[in-house]
Order: sequence, then C-alpha cells, then structure tokens
Amino acid sequence: MKILHTSDWHLGRSLGGFSLIEDQRYILEQILETIEREKVDVLIIAGDIYDRSIPSEEAVELFNEFLSKVVLEHKIYTIAIAGNHDSEERIDFGSKLFENQNLYIVGKSSKGYEKLQVTVSNECIDVFLVPYIEPSKVREIAGDENIKRHDEAMAYLVGEMKKEKTENPSIVVAHAFVTGGEVSDSERRLSVVGGAEFVNAENFKDFTYTALGHLHKRQAMGRNYIRYSGSLLKYSISEANQPKGYVLLDVDQKGNLEIEEKSFNVLRDVRILKGSVEEIIAASEVDEHKDDYVYAKLTGNYVHDVTARLRHIYPYILGSEWVAEENKANTNTDDYVVSNTDFLKTKERTITEVFMEFLNFVGETDFEADEIEMIEEIVKEVEEEKNEA
Repeated sequence: MKILHTSDWHLGRSLGGFSLIEDQRYILEQILETIEREKVDVLIIAGDIYDRSIPSEEAVELFNEFLSKVVLEHKIYTIAIAGNHDSEERIDFGSKLFENQNLYIVGKSSKGYEKLQVTVSNECIDVFLVPYIEPSKVREIAGDENIKRHDEAMAYLVGEMKKEKTENPSIVVAHAFVTGGEVSDSERRLSVVGGAEFVNAENFKDFTYTALGHLHKRQAMGRNYIRYSGSLLKYSISEANQPKGYVLLDVDQKGNLEIEEKSFNVLRDVRILKGSVEEIIAASEVDEHKDDYVYAKLTGNYVHDVTARLRHIYPYILGSEWVAEENKANTNTDDYVVSNTDFLKTKERTITEVFMEFLNFVGETDFEADEIEMIEEIVKEVEEEKNEA
C-alpha cells in the first residue's frame, strides 16, 4: 500500500505581506500529479490545513478544489486531522457525510482519537487519527487530574490506542511537538516555554509508522518510522535552507516499510542574500530568479531605505537588516533543537519555575526583588491548591 504523508499546509498564509495562495496552489497541483504518477493509495494530511481558525475564502476554495479532485477523480483514501492552527469544529463539519467517499477528516473526538481501517487490494492497515488536543480535554476524557502536559495526554491516548491494535500494520497520524525536533520561527510559540507542549517520541515506538505534523522541517524523530513530513512551503526566513516536500512510504501486510523523502518544485523560493548593497546589486545581474522571496543581510556602509532600493530588482523582497562583517558567511538558520534530555529536565520543574521562565522570556523590563517574591508566592499558592485538589 502506497501512502503519501504531508502536513502543515497553512492555506491562506502570507509571507512579508505577500499572499502565498498561488504558491500553495502550485504545490497542491504537484501533489495531485504525484498521486497519479506514483499510484498513491492513501493521502495523509497531518494537521494545520489552514493558517488560522477562521480561514480566508481563498483558502477554503483552494482546499475544496483540491479535495474534489482527489476524492472524485483519483478516488483514493484521504485522511486529515486538525492542527493547532485549525478550528476543530470547522474541520470536523460534514466529516460523517464525507466518509462515504473515503474522505476522513477528524477535527475532534469524544475519546481524543479515532480509529480507521483502510483496505486496498486485500491489504489492510489500522490508522489512528489524533487531532491536536489540549491536555485539559484529555484530562476530562481520562478522568485523571494528573494529566497536565501534552506528553502525559499523549501517553494516555497511546495507551488507549494500543488496546485497539490488531495484527494489521498500524499508522498514527498526530499533530504534536515531539522532542528532538528542529523548530523554526514559523511554528515557535510562547507556550513552548517550560516544555508544556513537548511529547516524547517513545510514545510512538510500537506503531508501524507515525505521520507527524506541527514542526515545519522534514525530519525523522530518533527512529526512521517516526517522521515529520515538513510544511508545504517555506513559511519564514529561518526555513530558507530547508528542503520542502513530502514523505512517500510503501507498507506491506507484514509491516515492512519503504520510506522516501521527495521534494517539491516551488513557484518562488525563499532565499537570503548576503553582502554589501553593491555586491547584491552586482550579483543580481546574473540572478535568474529575481521573483523569489528574498531577505537581505547587509554588510558594509549603511544605505538609507535599502529595502525600497532593492525592491526595484527583487519585487518580492521581504526585508533587510545590517549584520556584522564576520557573520557574512554564516548560513545557519534560527532553528533550535529540543533534546530528550532537556525534555526530561523540564518535566521535573515546578510550575513556579516554568512560570518565572515564561516571564523572563516575554518580559521587556527586569523585575525588582520584591516583585519576584510576590509573583513566586502567588504561583506557589496556585500550585499548592492544584496539588491538594
């Protein structure tokens, strides 16, 4: 059975004030071509279909157009879950009606996940769909007040899913922040402070394959069969050096896997230009891709309103900044990695420690000693009340 794993489409997103809807349409057409060329049996979309909970009309039309072609023309299993950017109610609308067309969209679930059995040419796999869900909802489902973090919530859901496993190969589709993943600016959230969102990759080790969404870099999480497909496009400057594409896998009835990473051709790439204004202008004379989204990291003498000047050459310029000369050759992005060791350390922290880290992260001014003491006392009181409850 051939499966295409994709995620984090963020339909309707813009970059530097430029709408990406045509760029997204260009990529979705490639997915349709791949489905036909590779004879794909199952399409998996692991969350963040839209960029916001109330998507634009253009975004909804594009998704509707895509689904119509997949379901009515290609007639393959199409499986999608809600991500943290999606509205679970809107994504879930009409889902029961769509099942007759082998279209399964799960925005929410009374038990936190749904199980689906997919059968193609006498081969059968079990698919567990876990839309993005807050620990508070899982706490209600489980009736367990000890569930406070995403890892504890996922551990509970995985435990329940394992009870429904059969001899068939099993695939988990989840939207989560798995530890060890490289994170870029476009998915960084303040709530990541303190490790509240982190999920241990070990939760998924007993399944044949885990199709993850949420982090925008295509990457395996410790094991080859636990993977992020990466986002549809480069959605921030920090993703400029990341190849974008999808994961194509072939699974047989015994659970044997063949996994390939495939890349997209883009309508406009995201690039970082480096050098003095004069060097960038000179290099542009032989640049065949002036319509790319570019960001300039400038060295040398300051030039007034340089972005406007460069816009005459690069119409989709996103901005510019002046950097030190020694950083000119630095091609690193702003990605950072959350290791499993860091994850385990954060689990040992008190709520007080996590909250103080959060204040330090977002605060623009330093706190006085008496203010810090007052904050710590209030948080401790809240923490003690929750522990006694």
